[in-house]
Amino acid sequence: MTSGIDGATGKRTARAFVVVSGLPAGGKSTLARGLAGQLALPVIDKDVILESLYDSLGVGDQDWRRGLSGASDDILYALAADAGRAVLDNWWHHDTAPARLHGLAGPAGLLVEVHCACDPAVAAERFRSRTRHRGHLDPHLTPQQVADRVATIRATYPGPLRLGGPLLTVDTTRPADTAAVAARVAAFLATGGSGEIPGRV
Repeated sequence: MTSGIDGATGKRTARAFVVVSGLPAGGKSTLARGLAGQLALPVIDKDVILESLYDSLGVGDQDWRRGLSGASDDILYALAADAGRAVLDNWWHHDTAPARLHGLAGPAGLLVEVHCACDPAVAAERFRSRTRHRGHLDPHLTPQQVADRVATIRATYPGPLRLGGPLLTVDTTRPADTAAVAARVAAFLATGGSGEIPGRV
């Protein structure tokens, strides 16, 4: 599968996606936007899509939220397929995302995973203190429900998606060196990769 023509070389370019993964409130969106700017790639953020659907279609109950969340995933993949190369930001489902991402990239494409390794306690505190669009229904949760949700995520989170290609782990407990991360990612995009290539920044 191809994504278009390289303006500098005139050659067709393979699909390539930078997949930013990690815990909720673990720094994914901040890093994804920084990388997109450094790499001159579009960023496709599932929450931006979801919140625009809340704005246009309205806020409902948990079933409504789950329905729009699933639709937002589908839109993210559709936009990524159209772009051909992008930074993707999502709370990825480990049971379904790897297959969908590989289908998106195609056999000749490249998936570079950038995993945000944030201290779970820091991510939990960010989760409790952040303010999100009311469509997420966070105000409907009691403090105990928030604590239970955070504890469940911390206990069950399996870590990186491990997509079989380049995997770069970034400490996002504190602000990351986005330029350094982008330089590593750019090298992967320029040279491609076969098999899992671990790295840490």
